[in-house]
Amino acid sequence: MKKITINETKIRETAKKYGTPFHIYNEKVILDRLNTLISSFDWSEFKEFFAIKANPNPHILKIMKDNNCGVDAATVTEIKLAEEVGFSGEDIMFTSNLTTLEAYKYAVNKGAIINIDYAPDIYELFENGIIPKNICFRLNPGSIENEIMGDSKESKFGSTAEQIKNAVTFLKENNIRSMGLHTMVVSNENDPKIFGEYTEMLFEFAREIISDYGVEIDFINIGGGIGIPYEKEQVVDVKSISEEVKASYNKVLKANGLESKIFMESGRYITGESGYLVTEIIKEKETYKKYLGVDASMSDLMRPAMYRSYHHLTNIDAEARGEDEFEEYDVIGSLCENNDKFAIDRKLPKSRLGDLIVIHDTGAHGHAMGFNYNGMLRNGEFLYTTAGEVKQIRRDENFEDYTTTIIGGY
Repeated sequence: MKKITINETKIRETAKKYGTPFHIYNEKVILDRLNTLISSFDWSEFKEFFAIKANPNPHILKIMKDNNCGVDAATVTEIKLAEEVGFSGEDIMFTSNLTTLEAYKYAVNKGAIINIDYAPDIYELFENGIIPKNICFRLNPGSIENEIMGDSKESKFGSTAEQIKNAVTFLKENNIRSMGLHTMVVSNENDPKIFGEYTEMLFEFAREIISDYGVEIDFINIGGGIGIPYEKEQVVDVKSISEEVKASYNKVLKANGLESKIFMESGRYITGESGYLVTEIIKEKETYKKYLGVDASMSDLMRPAMYRSYHHLTNIDAEARGEDEFEEYDVIGSLCENNDKFAIDRKLPKSRLGDLIVIHDTGAHGHAMGFNYNGMLRNGEFLYTTAGEVKQIRRDENFEDYTTTIIGGY
């Protein structure tokens, strides 16, 4: 059974004061994960660029800033969020795709590291006088498979090795001899050997570029992709992942007298386990099966509907009552979509109207993927601080927020 790492009294008090649903994050868990990642890679000149897309609340980004991390931004809006918190220059990695010249220009003017998804973009940039100070290329190796990312040959992300080589030739002709390389080919992966295998491939490509083109690879961004244990109470072995990466680094680069900084863009691993979606049972329904209807919906947490992914559920009121009778339920939201389900055929303690359900591991790709379908208003966020206090870091949307961009006259 997964345990809640936030004081349940504080959860109840927050629900009573502000209503449900809401997301709440444990600051201590975030700091623990950050420290584990950074210390595990202390064998290298390492830097974590937190993936803003995982949890874009500025209060969460401030934790990253205070712990000497950079951020990975996928859009101009995410760059602006990072700037609001105080990130600037090369502490921002701009990793976008289908990138417009306007977006490139904004990021270049801000001094961000420009991680180019499609290597041939570099020609258009130079033609338009948009010259990045720090350039990186994203490799799609076409040879890696992962449950979430799928076959990399089918992925829309990245460039082929040949495209990157041509771009490197172009840069060298334009007197640019230092750059970075990047790949992101796994997601929610915890097998250390997988990390060793794909980084060996990436390091070998870096060695080839250095050897054949006489350029410097200043840093190698090995992506993120470290997963979290959604189903079981266990600890992700980041140290073993690091040791596999170190072995491939030593085998390919160090053995050839080469060195490079190592960057990562972990998001899920840093904030995923810190978060909980708290929701109340508002309806019971029984047709061909038993349903528990809650006041949250897939607009608050899309992962179960999108991926059929597992999130552990705890009925904290049933546990407090000492319920020893279990029922099998579908736990559902109220959207007009049949996939609006948090759990299917899930055994839970016998539940009642008004019970609080805590949905685990929502700190990454939870609130961040929220939306307004059916006019659902996005809900608030809270931070459970290291001092044991609950701090509101986003209020609930209201109807005025929902309609503020609509042009009048209807």
